[in-house]
Amino acid sequence: MEPPRRREVVLEGNRVVAPSVHLLSFRTAPGDILTFDPGQYITFFLTRAGKSVPRSYSFFSTAGSVDRFDLLIQQVPDGYGSTLLCSLEAGSQPVLPALAPLGRFLLRPPGGREVVFVATGTGVAPFLPMLTALRAQSPGTPTWLVFGERHREDLIGHDEFLAWTKAWPAFHFLPVLSRPPADGSWKGAVGHVQETVRDRFPDLSNAHVYLCGVPEMVNETQALCAKLGCPNDQVFVERY
Repeated sequence: MEPPRRREVVLEGNRVVAPSVHLLSFRTAPGDILTFDPGQYITFFLTRAGKSVPRSYSFFSTAGSVDRFDLLIQQVPDGYGSTLLCSLEAGSQPVLPALAPLGRFLLRPPGGREVVFVATGTGVAPFLPMLTALRAQSPGTPTWLVFGERHREDLIGHDEFLAWTKAWPAFHFLPVLSRPPADGSWKGAVGHVQETVRDRFPDLSNAHVYLCGVPEMVNETQALCAKLGCPNDQVFVERY
């Protein structure tokens, strides 16, 4: 694992991928190669009223040694960091100071266990590099992504994850909506991810479970995993 160090990065792209969610693409300084593992993150040091303000975001692109990377950022109302970053325009902004790579929310070898990823919102970000690595390293491992949002349009990467289920037979995508459309067009799960985990996985004793999202969801699902037989050292969490 590469130790974290100070870096300077520049924005190359800014695209809206869901309501209030931006996909930001950055490049490192010339000659600077960033090596990160699936699940790690970067911390920016923004300036507000003359003070340094740190803001951290998980990498949302394939892990490895790179000079470019993507981040998935939700613009939070009145959120200083997310509003500033999501308002940046590619090619016309100053260099941003940052520290990377950081974090120990890492993909573990499955060791014959099934792997269950549970996310809400931009908590899906660290799972894209994790899933990409797992597919390359252990394509036969039964793998699940349970991804919850309020509305259909909020489900980042919905169509891409569905396509993965055809290209990667061991992968299963379970999108969950808490507020499905009233016209009955939604055919997926309804409610919260905790309910889907409870209903789909009555026994998690032979699973690795990764949880990422708002603290309430993570805490409740972590407690549920214990009730479903998953040992504490086989549940890995990241709270936003």
